[in-house]
Amino acid sequence: MARVELQGKQEARRAALDSIDQLERRIAQNISNLIHDIDGFIKSVTPVNTGQAVRNYIWTMGSPFAGTLDAIDNGPPGPTNSMALGAEPRRAVNEAAAAESLSSINMRDPFGVIYLTNNSPDIVGLEMGLLPGPPLKSRSPQGMFGITNAHFNAQVKARGITR
Repeated sequence: MARVELQGKQEARRAALDSIDQLERRIAQNISNLIHDIDGFIKSVTPVNTGQAVRNYIWTMGSPFAGTLDAIDNGPPGPTNSMALGAEPRRAVNEAAAAESLSSINMRDPFGVIYLTNNSPDIVGLEMGLLPGPPLKSRSPQGMFGITNAHFNAQVKARGITR
Protein backbone atom coordinates (compact mmCIF):
# COMPACT_ATOMS: atom_id res chain seq x y z
CA MET A 1 0.00 0.00 0.00
CA ALA A 2 2.85 2.42 0.67
CA ARG A 3 3.99 1.90 -2.88
CA VAL A 4 0.60 2.88 -4.37
CA GLU A 5 0.52 5.99 -2.18
CA LEU A 6 4.03 6.98 -3.28
CA GLN A 7 3.11 6.47 -6.93
CA GLY A 8 0.02 8.65 -6.42
CA LYS A 9 2.16 11.42 -4.96
CA GLN A 10 4.55 11.24 -7.89
CA GLU A 11 1.68 11.42 -10.37
CA ALA A 12 0.18 14.36 -8.51
CA ARG A 13 3.55 16.12 -8.45
CA ARG A 14 4.05 15.48 -12.17
CA ALA A 15 0.53 16.77 -12.92
CA ALA A 16 1.18 19.90 -10.84
CA LEU A 17 4.49 20.55 -12.63
CA ASP A 18 2.82 20.04 -16.02
CA SER A 19 0.11 22.51 -15.02
CA ILE A 20 2.75 25.06 -13.95
CA ASP A 21 4.63 24.56 -17.24
CA GLN A 22 1.43 25.13 -19.23
CA LEU A 23 0.68 28.30 -17.26
CA GLU A 24 4.23 29.61 -17.79
CA ARG A 25 3.98 28.94 -21.54
CA ARG A 26 0.63 30.73 -21.71
CA ILE A 27 1.98 33.70 -19.75
CA ALA A 28 5.10 33.81 -21.94
CA GLN A 29 2.95 33.84 -25.09
CA ASN A 30 0.70 36.55 -23.67
CA ILE A 31 3.69 38.68 -22.69
CA SER A 32 5.19 38.18 -26.15
CA ASN A 33 1.88 39.23 -27.74
CA LEU A 34 1.67 42.24 -25.43
CA ILE A 35 5.22 43.34 -26.28
CA HIS A 36 4.55 43.07 -30.02
CA ASP A 37 1.28 44.98 -29.60
CA ILE A 38 2.99 47.72 -27.57
CA ASP A 39 5.76 47.94 -30.17
CA GLY A 40 3.31 48.40 -33.02
CA PHE A 41 1.08 50.80 -31.10
CA ILE A 42 3.78 53.16 -29.84
CA LYS A 43 5.35 53.39 -33.27
CA SER A 44 1.99 54.08 -34.89
CA VAL A 45 1.44 57.17 -32.70
CA THR A 46 4.99 58.49 -33.14
CA PRO A 47 5.39 61.21 -35.76
CA VAL A 48 8.17 60.58 -38.29
CA ASN A 49 10.30 63.16 -40.04
CA THR A 50 13.88 61.89 -40.20
CA GLY A 51 12.92 58.47 -38.80
CA GLN A 52 15.26 58.67 -35.81
CA ALA A 53 12.48 58.67 -33.20
CA VAL A 54 10.93 55.38 -34.40
CA ARG A 55 14.37 53.90 -35.19
CA ASN A 56 15.33 54.22 -31.53
CA TYR A 57 12.51 52.17 -29.97
CA ILE A 58 14.78 49.38 -28.75
CA TRP A 59 13.71 46.30 -26.75
CA THR A 60 16.18 44.61 -24.39
CA MET A 61 16.21 42.26 -21.42
CA GLY A 62 18.19 42.78 -18.24
CA SER A 63 19.31 46.35 -18.85
CA PRO A 64 18.11 49.27 -20.98
CA PHE A 65 19.75 50.11 -24.29
CA ALA A 66 22.15 53.03 -23.75
CA GLY A 67 22.96 54.03 -27.33
CA THR A 68 21.38 56.20 -29.98
CA LEU A 69 20.91 54.94 -33.52
CA ASP A 70 20.92 57.04 -36.65
CA ALA A 71 17.83 57.01 -38.82
CA ILE A 72 17.97 55.13 -42.08
CA ASP A 73 17.85 57.71 -44.85
CA ASN A 74 15.81 56.27 -47.70
CA GLY A 75 15.13 59.57 -49.43
CA PRO A 76 13.61 62.95 -48.68
CA PRO A 77 11.19 62.99 -45.74
CA GLY A 78 8.65 65.10 -47.60
CA PRO A 79 6.19 67.50 -45.95
CA THR A 80 5.61 65.18 -43.00
CA ASN A 81 3.72 67.73 -40.91
CA SER A 82 0.91 67.70 -43.45
CA MET A 83 0.85 63.89 -43.73
CA ALA A 84 -1.24 61.48 -41.71
CA LEU A 85 0.66 59.42 -39.13
CA GLY A 86 1.76 56.30 -40.94
CA ALA A 87 2.15 57.89 -44.37
CA GLU A 88 5.62 59.34 -43.85
CA PRO A 89 8.21 58.10 -46.39
CA ARG A 90 10.86 57.24 -43.79
CA ARG A 91 8.55 55.40 -41.39
CA ALA A 92 8.53 51.82 -42.70
CA VAL A 93 12.29 51.31 -43.07
CA ASN A 94 13.06 52.78 -39.64
CA GLU A 95 10.22 50.91 -37.90
CA ALA A 96 11.43 47.65 -39.43
CA ALA A 97 15.01 48.28 -38.30
CA ALA A 98 13.85 49.00 -34.75
CA ALA A 99 11.64 45.89 -34.73
CA GLU A 100 14.75 43.74 -35.08
CA SER A 101 15.40 44.39 -31.38
CA LEU A 102 12.33 42.30 -30.54
CA SER A 103 14.41 39.20 -31.28
CA SER A 104 16.56 40.02 -28.22
CA ILE A 105 13.65 39.24 -25.90
CA ASN A 106 14.03 35.72 -24.51
CA MET A 107 10.53 34.39 -24.00
CA ARG A 108 11.91 31.23 -22.41
CA ASP A 109 12.32 33.49 -19.36
CA PRO A 110 9.19 35.68 -19.49
CA PHE A 111 9.70 36.78 -15.90
CA GLY A 112 12.91 38.73 -16.62
CA VAL A 113 12.93 42.51 -16.78
CA ILE A 114 12.08 43.77 -20.27
CA TYR A 115 12.91 47.32 -21.33
CA LEU A 116 11.70 49.53 -24.14
CA THR A 117 14.03 52.50 -24.47
CA ASN A 118 14.26 55.43 -26.82
CA ASN A 119 17.32 57.66 -26.64
CA SER A 120 16.55 59.74 -29.72
CA PRO A 121 17.54 63.37 -29.11
CA ASP A 122 14.02 64.52 -30.05
CA ILE A 123 11.97 61.95 -28.12
CA VAL A 124 11.36 64.14 -25.06
CA GLY A 125 10.20 67.06 -27.21
CA LEU A 126 7.91 64.77 -29.18
CA GLU A 127 6.53 63.19 -26.00
CA MET A 128 5.76 66.60 -24.53
CA GLY A 129 4.09 67.78 -27.77
CA LEU A 130 6.71 70.48 -28.30
CA LEU A 131 8.01 69.30 -31.68
CA PRO A 132 8.04 70.36 -34.34
CA GLY A 133 8.26 73.98 -33.33
CA PRO A 134 6.20 76.85 -34.78
CA PRO A 135 4.91 77.52 -37.34
CA LEU A 136 4.30 73.76 -37.54
CA LYS A 137 2.23 71.97 -34.90
CA SER A 138 2.68 68.70 -33.07
CA ARG A 139 1.07 65.65 -34.65
CA SER A 140 1.18 63.77 -31.34
CA PRO A 141 0.39 66.45 -28.75
CA GLN A 142 -0.51 63.92 -26.05
CA GLY A 143 2.80 62.12 -26.41
CA MET A 144 3.43 58.52 -27.33
CA PHE A 145 4.53 56.81 -24.11
CA GLY A 146 1.67 58.23 -22.05
CA ILE A 147 -0.98 57.17 -24.56
CA THR A 148 0.58 53.73 -24.97
CA ASN A 149 0.91 53.21 -21.22
CA ALA A 150 -2.72 54.17 -20.55
CA HIS A 151 -4.00 52.03 -23.44
CA PHE A 152 -2.18 48.85 -22.45
CA ASN A 153 -2.66 49.25 -18.70
CA ALA A 154 -6.41 49.38 -19.36
CA GLN A 155 -6.19 46.26 -21.55
CA VAL A 156 -4.21 44.28 -18.98
CA LYS A 157 -6.54 45.40 -16.21
CA ALA A 158 -9.60 44.36 -18.22
CA ARG A 159 -8.27 41.05 -19.55
CA GLY A 160 -5.42 40.07 -17.24
CA ILE A 161 -2.13 38.60 -18.38
CA THR A 162 -3.07 34.91 -18.17
CA ARG A 163 -6.34 35.05 -20.21
